[in-house]
Amino acid sequence: MKLKKTFKMAICVCLLIGAVLILGFSFFTTIYYKMNEENDKPFYGFENIPLLVLFMGLILFGFYLLKKKGVLANYKKFAICGLTFCLAYCLLLIFSIRPLPVNDSKLLDGVINNFVKGDYSKLTNKGGYLFIWPFQLGYVFFGEMMTSFFGAGNYLAWDLVQLVSVFFTMFLLNKICMECFDDPEICGIMSLLSMGALFFYNYVTYIYGDILSMGPQTLALYLMIRYMKTGEQRYGLCSGLSIAVAVMLKTNCKITVIALIMMLLFNNIRDKDDEKKVKLSKRLIVAACMLIFVFGQQAYINNHYMKVTGLEAIPKGSPSVSHIAMGLQEDGGLEPGWYNGYNYNVFAANDYDTELTKKEATEEIMNRLNLYIHHPFYGMRFFTRKFLSQWGDPVCISTQNLDYVSRHHEISPLGRFIVFGAGSTVITWIMNVFMTLCYLGVVIYFIRVLRKKHVSDYEMLMLLLIFGGMLFHEFWEGSSRYAMRYYIYQLPFAACGLKVLLGFIHEHKLKKI
Repeated sequence: MKLKKTFKMAICVCLLIGAVLILGFSFFTTIYYKMNEENDKPFYGFENIPLLVLFMGLILFGFYLLKKKGVLANYKKFAICGLTFCLAYCLLLIFSIRPLPVNDSKLLDGVINNFVKGDYSKLTNKGGYLFIWPFQLGYVFFGEMMTSFFGAGNYLAWDLVQLVSVFFTMFLLNKICMECFDDPEICGIMSLLSMGALFFYNYVTYIYGDILSMGPQTLALYLMIRYMKTGEQRYGLCSGLSIAVAVMLKTNCKITVIALIMMLLFNNIRDKDDEKKVKLSKRLIVAACMLIFVFGQQAYINNHYMKVTGLEAIPKGSPSVSHIAMGLQEDGGLEPGWYNGYNYNVFAANDYDTELTKKEATEEIMNRLNLYIHHPFYGMRFFTRKFLSQWGDPVCISTQNLDYVSRHHEISPLGRFIVFGAGSTVITWIMNVFMTLCYLGVVIYFIRVLRKKHVSDYEMLMLLLIFGGMLFHEFWEGSSRYAMRYYIYQLPFAACGLKVLLGFIHEHKLKKI
């Protein structure tokens, strides 16, 4: 019992420190992106503090009035409003921009079209895209199915499937919020707060595994919470199937697999009587099935492409340590640990030999770690800046992404207004205010948890995932696009913290007015 509680509080302390850093950073500084840049390069500017405080005050006052009138408890109405806004905004982006694949998305689109025609050279030839990055085979497998259903180059179909994933994620997040807190007011606040999550909705235009995987990943989280509450095996097994689909689309979802399995085991760690040992054995079976589903789909896809290509084995590709080595580097023109091409270049320099590349990348990792150990203040600066450049970005590169998917073809006047005109300034400012308000709520939530020294296992599942994402991307390739998938899961906790703040205001200040 003490070990479990200590572990939970330690995670919450770490997340509180991170949230305080982000809140302070977002209050005094803002990140923005310039149009027509070729790289994901964030720029820093001073925050307009008076305007930020004014907008935050107005939003909090609006929440307070809704709380005072007792309408926040009608969370289903607010959930409908939030989901309707999500749907309308995403459709507006899709039909006003008609986005096209860009960067890796464009390269993978070409690979998918070649595979459909029977050309597998990007996998079989040394230096081909999938020879270097074979972890993308799951996405390509899904892309072949999409092409068979909707035809090649039907990007509208891809966008609409992504819209389903975005909408489904927000719908499930509302349900997760209720499962965690069982409080209609918190759910009402979260639904209203979700209207500021434009950083997530903007990615409906980016045809890639990030958004496609969010729907099944969130379903896996919700089903696991239901399993922990009810003990019904169907929830646990379906959670495993859902996360297997998510991992197929985006391998970063393996972080979620770790969080799910940890909670399967951790949730029962203090149970000792025979009856509950049976429950633990059932959870071990669910955990085993989850691993079978996750690695089974990968084995199935690999075997499929081995058969159609005649390969005896799928290429090993660029080793994961090259991503870590890149994540520890500091390029003068980019943010610390962000993509600089090292993982690709070191693999090519070693003639696409995985073992030689692994050896060189491991040496690079040791050199960088030794540098940080012997120069601790430099190391602290590096990791702090890398952390804030990812987690303190209110737009999560989404405005830059809108530029990428729009710049190479004609878009509607409304699309140009949103992407390149005054509309971009407005939506950027909305996300800017949203981040500070969100992390204000998150900080208050963690202070409350640490004062009460209690957090439920259902909340802990989500918090473990967020903590895992933060820790992973301190060493892996950095990007605020990656942080986006964890940032969105902080909404329920931000709503809980804001409810605590509104209660404090009502009790100590405005109640007497």
